[in-house]
Amino acid sequence: MCLGIPAQVMGLELMEEGFAEVEVAEIRRQVHLGMLAGEEIALGDWLLVHVGFAIAKLDEEAARRQLLFQSRYGEVYLEELAALRTAEVEAAPEPGG
Repeated sequence: MCLGIPAQVMGLELMEEGFAEVEVAEIRRQVHLGMLAGEEIALGDWLLVHVGFAIAKLDEEAARRQLLFQSRYGEVYLEELAALRTAEVEAAPEPGG
């Protein structure tokens, strides 16, 4: 099972290249914003992230509810967080390159 996990926008330095830095469960990584074309994204916004792509913008209350709900999944949620950590460590192509 795959989950979309809410993550908070922490950096927009690569916005022109289509990326934002997000954080979830103390994991920071870059996600692609292509699926949110036309959405205004700002620091502190919450995004639903799946396999490196932001797939939706959430309000803070919805994001926190979703995180609480997902934390109750147990093993599946922990596997998704492990996948985020692995993706963070693996060499990924540089944005724009």
